[in-house]
Amino acid sequence: MHESGLPHDGHSAGEIDPSDEVTCQQLVELVTGYVEGALQPRTMNHVEEHLVVCDFCVTYVEQMRATIATLQGLEKHGSPEPPASALAALQARRAAGA
Repeated sequence: MHESGLPHDGHSAGEIDPSDEVTCQQLVELVTGYVEGALQPRTMNHVEEHLVVCDFCVTYVEQMRATIATLQGLEKHGSPEPPASALAALQARRAAGA
């Protein structure tokens, strides 16, 4: 079932032909809608059926969820301020004309 090298088949993101199985390529295109629960029910079922038989795509979805969770955590905590020593070094470099 792992067909990640196939070209896009012309279906728009979020939909597949109801008679088709989801390929790995299609899952990559649908993953955002899948993790957000935004796919049409029939497409969601096809994606979940694919995940039952494809460990590669299960890993991919897990990695996407982990990435999203990490990014959401960064938004909550904000960006840390750089150490004063780093700021001083940058200011000294700028003042030296580098």
